[in-house]
Amino acid sequence: MGEDRQAVVIVEIERLVQRFVTGADTSIGTANEIEVALDDRFPDDDYVQETVEMLAMYRPGGGELLFDTATIRERLIETMKRLRRDA
Repeated sequence: MGEDRQAVVIVEIERLVQRFVTGADTSIGTANEIEVALDDRFPDDDYVQETVEMLAMYRPGGGELLFDTATIRERLIETMKRLRRDA
């Protein structure tokens, strides 16, 4: 993937995460988009892969063996901080 394309992907991930974190769109669909984008862009980053796994188990109301909106919001905030720091 070219450097310009990588930058576009990061911007798209940040846009999706921002929508989720602010509460503008906490749908399963948006969580799935974030999940796929992170997985595609950071396949070898263990922390990001844990975030991907959490997103795969996201349901807005949570449930047994599932993560709720508040938990995913916090994880996404921490994931983006980590990605910005490592960039």
